[in-house]
Amino acid sequence: MQNRFLAGVYEVDITPPLGIDLAGYFNVRKADNILDNLYAKTVVLKVEKTEVAIVSCDICVIPRELVLKIRELASAWSDIPKDNIMISTTHTHTGPVTTGLLAGDIDHSYIDIMVRRIATGITMAKRNLEEAIVRVGKGEENSIVFNRRYIMKDSSVVTNPGKLNPNIVRPAGPVDPEILLVAIEKKPGYPIAFIVNYANHVDTIGGTGISSDYPGIMAEYFKEYFGNISVLFLNGAEGDINHIDVNDPIPQEGYREAKRISKILAGSVARTLVGLAPLETSLKIKNSIIKIPIRKPSKEEIYRAKELLDKPIESTSQELTAFDLAKGSIEIEKAYAQEILLLSQLDKDFEELELQVIALGDLVIVGIPGEPFVEIGLEIKKNSPFHYTGIVSLANGYSGYIPTEKAFEEGGYETKLARSSKLDKKAEKIIIEEAIKLIREIYT
Repeated sequence: MQNRFLAGVYEVDITPPLGIDLAGYFNVRKADNILDNLYAKTVVLKVEKTEVAIVSCDICVIPRELVLKIRELASAWSDIPKDNIMISTTHTHTGPVTTGLLAGDIDHSYIDIMVRRIATGITMAKRNLEEAIVRVGKGEENSIVFNRRYIMKDSSVVTNPGKLNPNIVRPAGPVDPEILLVAIEKKPGYPIAFIVNYANHVDTIGGTGISSDYPGIMAEYFKEYFGNISVLFLNGAEGDINHIDVNDPIPQEGYREAKRISKILAGSVARTLVGLAPLETSLKIKNSIIKIPIRKPSKEEIYRAKELLDKPIESTSQELTAFDLAKGSIEIEKAYAQEILLLSQLDKDFEELELQVIALGDLVIVGIPGEPFVEIGLEIKKNSPFHYTGIVSLANGYSGYIPTEKAFEEGGYETKLARSSKLDKKAEKIIIEEAIKLIREIYT
């Protein structure tokens, strides 16, 4: 009998209660509203005896220790091998705190439920396996992606320098406007799931309302049209990419902006549907653990951090985000000083990162546990022998920003030492080389 794809889909609600701390900013934000629910969406694929689960969670980050717990439960309940499960996050900044980064506390009672719900979703997707057609295609949307690092007139590099800033010379790097779309169908024209891979930060709304941001809003458009369909958003190499056009004076924030971006992206995804090609029925997976040195603060940096933290300042309710870095703020400086002290207590010299590659016919997706710069993703794609290559950031853990070596020379927010940026500058080279090695091994 000819090989065939079996596919199962399931999504579970992982919306936290009000009062929980929201992730991704320099100040504590208590959730006081639910703009839309958060979901963990799973696609399980099977060819002969090989099974994989791909999960997209409406969460900012999921640290490695929680990934391992989810895999342990899901594998025990579903019999899918632990290493064959990819847990990724969309990186929404209006989701709950799940690990110690910048500001906010972890609600462990919520975390326990979240872990079990995600594992439940994987298990239920496995139970829903049925014959399916898997098709893939490429599209493009370049009107909503911008490199957020800019070279200024004084030769410095600034992240988010502000709209119409007269000192901007040019972007410090490229973008990746490619949309990679995988459609899983019961029969031609009857999809049960889309997997959308696109590189852009998910931080358009801000405020204190829980929201899945533009990926979740986009998913709802497709539900309205196709009915019971799950749309998994797998974020690409978005470490230095966002939606802000510095040459446009119109403000770009809030729920209205998220809806605008979601409509544009949904339109481009819909156009990509026209040219989808069926994938050869094969399924392979490879994983690799790499060790990358951790940058540690110097004695001088620790001393300066303690000195700064001893200075009293009045707290403010003002929202402090990556968009506020260019303005300068003593509160942001204090947040970084606290990060220096926390890193000085870190009892390890290396970070272990899991790279994971999943190949379906002439499609390969590469999971990286952090926020790689777009150049890293583009380099891996360029050297891939597969016709379709997707980069999945924030997959199977979170090791912070992964800048290029050039970016360390330039400076800027993403290279500033913190728990969200602690990897050595060698990370770029190590990750690219290992990813290409795994891709070529799985290709043969």
